[in-house]
Amino acid sequence: MRIIFIFFFCIPFALFGQTTKQAKSIAYNMQYFGGKVFIHTPKIHLPAPQYTQAFEWSYTKQTTGTHPWQQRFGFPETGLNLCYVHYGDARYGNAIGFYPSIQFRILSHQQIDWFWKIGGGIGYATKHWERTPAIDSFNNIIGSSVNNFTMMQTGLRYSFAPKWRIQIGAAFDHLSNAAARQPNFGINTFSGFVGLHYYPNFIVHVFQKQEQMKSKNPWNIGAKMSMAFAEDKTVDGPIYPYESGSLFISKMWRHKFRCLLGADITYSEKLYAFIKNNYLYLGEEKKHSYRYTVFAGHEFVFGKIGLPLQLGYYLNHPVGGGDKIYQKLGINYHFYTARKGVVKDMFLFTQLKTHFARAEYAEIGLGFLF
Repeated sequence: MRIIFIFFFCIPFALFGQTTKQAKSIAYNMQYFGGKVFIHTPKIHLPAPQYTQAFEWSYTKQTTGTHPWQQRFGFPETGLNLCYVHYGDARYGNAIGFYPSIQFRILSHQQIDWFWKIGGGIGYATKHWERTPAIDSFNNIIGSSVNNFTMMQTGLRYSFAPKWRIQIGAAFDHLSNAAARQPNFGINTFSGFVGLHYYPNFIVHVFQKQEQMKSKNPWNIGAKMSMAFAEDKTVDGPIYPYESGSLFISKMWRHKFRCLLGADITYSEKLYAFIKNNYLYLGEEKKHSYRYTVFAGHEFVFGKIGLPLQLGYYLNHPVGGGDKIYQKLGINYHFYTARKGVVKDMFLFTQLKTHFARAEYAEIGLGFLF
């Protein structure tokens, strides 16, 4: 699981490594959040705290259109963020989140912008479930110190001076460990926020698109390999590996997003242990420990960074019933691209596999486009 979190540190270097000869518009930001933890299942033992608050410090950079993807997505802002969350109950403890982000303007009018911000990275929880002391058994929301931290924000910002902006809005943050450790119900917080932004150079209000060279939106054949580890439903139980492989076809559209259709196969050590321990399919345990699926996917492409979404359907369910549909979402880092040659693209990726709101595991892997 730690390998997955290390992957997130590739993202800031990819976002900020794209230099520009034009003057930089950077900002230093501070925001205050006030809200409440949302208890989304009766299985959580702790009540929601009366009031949760957070502070966030950010460094952001305005893109200028020097790369085609920046123009296609309306000149978004990239950022690095550090967020401290005080849940308001000693049994919850506190959380610290460090994450890269990207922010889009939905609508703009003179000095006012309506924006949407999303980011994800690594989170640290000061309190989590422990077998001892006994009181910690009531804190069954989080089962590990190191977690995933996800933040989404939307709001309005107003430029009230040449180098200053104020903003207000609503936010949602999530802390969980992608089922690597149990329990893993996760902490979901809804809040409102107010923030102040300082631009040491200037604020960009007018953006000029530059003429870009026309290029093709190709069809590609792709392949992916991945590995994941997840703890069984029993707390402090065994941790099982998952191995997956995928083949797919993809098509780039408008140089902004990629559509995919494919199939994958996953070997589950957990499923193998269940079959063997229950004396099922004697002599063919391995054969029945594979799951086969077909899927459709979509990937937003921001230069070297991609945000994939995948919806899949199980062709077989080896043991018992359960959901027939699953979802995957994650991040791709396209570290190699070429117009010529057999291999057109290579990327590292991490994805969270879920069955609606229930996480199964987080995987990390390597992909190719031909």
